[in-house]
Amino acid sequence: MRTLVVLSALCLLPHAANAQAAVASDLWRVADGTQVVPLALADGGTAPLWTPAVVLGDAERVRVGIEAINSPTEIGVSGGLVALTIRAGRLGFASLTYGRLGVADVAFTETSPEAIGNVLIYSQTASLGFSRRIAPGITGGVAVRYLSGELGPASRSQLGFDVGARYASAHIALGAATRFFDPTLRAAVGAASYNLGASWSSSAFDAWGTRASVIVRYGVTAERGERAQHLATAGVSLGGTLALDAGVSGESASGDAVWRSRLGVSIGSGPFRIQIARDGGVNGFGATYRFGLTAAFK
Repeated sequence: MRTLVVLSALCLLPHAANAQAAVASDLWRVADGTQVVPLALADGGTAPLWTPAVVLGDAERVRVGIEAINSPTEIGVSGGLVALTIRAGRLGFASLTYGRLGVADVAFTETSPEAIGNVLIYSQTASLGFSRRIAPGITGGVAVRYLSGELGPASRSQLGFDVGARYASAHIALGAATRFFDPTLRAAVGAASYNLGASWSSSAFDAWGTRASVIVRYGVTAERGERAQHLATAGVSLGGTLALDAGVSGESASGDAVWRSRLGVSIGSGPFRIQIARDGGVNGFGATYRFGLTAAFK
């Protein structure tokens, strides 16, 4: 019942083209909501899905990321992401990603409450990206993405071309990136989002027997026909073994303020890093969790 309401809402959108674009992209908002880092500054194993401007550490040659997304039964969205980033010689860095999110066990009914079948609801994306350092502290990247989805009787597939850039110094990081952008500016442009991010990190200091730093971040995401979503988080990093982050995102829907809490924990050991993140849901309703593993190899 919860998802059939979503299906009805899409059918009532003023432009059918926008509704079709939403079929292919809207489920990714659930995954977006579990990020404690602005999308344009994403740096984990699945970063190539959020921004094309991906860079590996000086000692890294290969980075692999795997993540699982799970939301409660009130929302019912679950799925996974996988990404691979490698050094590609003079090209810089090459990235491959695939992700799929879906809603299971949604019954279809007609005139009676008896189910006569299930509604297929999913969205998936695959991409190939290239990035490189174009100046000291500045990285640029491009990505070609395939995006498809199905929501009951509505289905859509499209191509996108994304660009991204980031600047990083000792204490400041800035980023900008598009996602699912259609350069032809046709119907598929309704699936696109435009992301900006900034962060500040303190100088390292001694805490609990290790070197620590405090990080403050701000990000904004804009989509066609909607008010911008704002994200503010702060965290502490304890060496390379533990990072804790918390914050809030806010946007406006139908004139009402919508707030979501964000929490994240990252634990590192050798080449591996485990990430656990929580999106508190719309005004505290229906939390969503992300479980991830990143492996970086020299």
